[in-house]
Amino acid sequence: MPTEPDPRFLAAVFRMLDSRLKLAALGLLRCDGGSPTLVAATPAMARLWPAGSLPGGEGPVTAGAVDPRGLGLPPGFAAVWPLTPPWALIAHDRRARRLTRALAAALDDAALILAPILDTPEVPSARQPAPPAERPVQGAILPRVAAHRIIAAALRAAEIARTPAPLLLMIGLDRFRSINEALGLAAGDALLAVTAARLERALAPGDRLSRLEGDRFLVIVRSDALPVDRLAARLLKVIRQPIDLAGRQLELRASIGVVATGSSSAAAPTLLLRADSAMRRAKTERRGGVAVHEAALDPAILEASQLEIDLASAPANGQMRLDYQPFVDLGDGSVAGAEALMRWDHPTRGEIRPTTFIPLAESTGLILPLGLWALRTACRAALDWSAPITLAVNISASQFHQRGFIAQVEEALSETGFPAERLELEITETVLMRDNPETTGQLRALIARGIRIALDDFGTGYSALAYLARLPHHRIKLDKSFVGDLANPTTAGLIRAIIDQARANGVHVTAEGVERPEQIDEVRAMGFTHAQGYATGLPGPEPIPAGMAAGT
Repeated sequence: MPTEPDPRFLAAVFRMLDSRLKLAALGLLRCDGGSPTLVAATPAMARLWPAGSLPGGEGPVTAGAVDPRGLGLPPGFAAVWPLTPPWALIAHDRRARRLTRALAAALDDAALILAPILDTPEVPSARQPAPPAERPVQGAILPRVAAHRIIAAALRAAEIARTPAPLLLMIGLDRFRSINEALGLAAGDALLAVTAARLERALAPGDRLSRLEGDRFLVIVRSDALPVDRLAARLLKVIRQPIDLAGRQLELRASIGVVATGSSSAAAPTLLLRADSAMRRAKTERRGGVAVHEAALDPAILEASQLEIDLASAPANGQMRLDYQPFVDLGDGSVAGAEALMRWDHPTRGEIRPTTFIPLAESTGLILPLGLWALRTACRAALDWSAPITLAVNISASQFHQRGFIAQVEEALSETGFPAERLELEITETVLMRDNPETTGQLRALIARGIRIALDDFGTGYSALAYLARLPHHRIKLDKSFVGDLANPTTAGLIRAIIDQARANGVHVTAEGVERPEQIDEVRAMGFTHAQGYATGLPGPEPIPAGMAAGT
């Protein structure tokens, strides 16, 4: 049974195609039942597709046997293009009697873009390199270990054929993170697929294109076919061609790192890492978008590149885990809840501090998949806690403002069965700085689903008090720098003002960074409702320390 493609990705692809087709129509058919089923389509095809079931034959229909004239479409040109079974493309143009150039180009793009999610071929072996038509298609993300095998195979092939060693080009899209945040991950995936299809067309028959993780592509080309500067310029020009998506015309930019494999005896993993490093330098130095690997710069840049690569695969490799730090109710001393904290156990570097990998994740966009992993993992784990206390999960500004965030939260709750009323999402003042109707609406939508909102690391000054009246929330977590300065009359006055306003709104106030037992009495006397820090419990796999009671 074939895997059903992600409908959000399909919708984004067909919106992009629709912007180019004008009056023509295009759709994706599934042909493994008694009659073809329209799975995704441009709006024009959705309107043309006949309501109800189409008449079926005696057995399962195949894409090659579908007669477009029997589909009930209006007069005009209609055709069915078989893809990987059971899929096919259906095209219709009421103005034409034959296939037009524009419709042919759209069909070609659709086939290139959709092929990866409809059928992901295996990586070919080094002894049997695949012909160009069977290369790993663009949308399927190639694992790094598979990329290593492909590079090694290309090096061996060049050595056997006594041809010049190939060039490696690492292409990274610039500012792609902001596109994901603005349009959503499905639209971002569609843009990556379109870009891959265009790059594929720009390469020579013997060249190799593979999509790696995130927004990166690996290109392996013959070093004697075209000067590298001309090839890189051509690829950058292809990437800059505008793409219409979701009613917007987007123009991407990219950076390219180049490695000449013939000048080194390094193994494939090192060569790939050098290509990564050169690409990162191209982003930083903006040398026309292209940088060639320089051996003198290897150590520091390679280390930074490797850390980013390792972080991208850390959850899948079982290196990420969550610890839970309890926070207590200052009224009765019971554990009211626990905050999920990400930890990274690196296989060679040991435990890497959050102050190192969280900023890296934020700057590279990896915080989006990491944050979603943390949310799902925490919800699943909290179901097994000994008491139904609150689970607090940190949400970055990037996560909060990306399109489809609420749907991600709902999916995590649905998949795990975790009750929404036990989930508290902690957002920072970075989120609040975008003080607009969208932010307020997003908060209200989460609260309407039973989810609680906490304002984390609060305390930038009196100017922040204005947020408390406008933005819906259930808890304020006062930054530990304030808690450590309670003896200062100015600080104490500010804290009282925040607590008074919170009480008037029925909002809890948590003191963060309560490290010493005597501080618990101090923050209780100040009017805080909850406390969190080493004095209330160390982070660990269990949220309720031995000997402490849990609240309900």
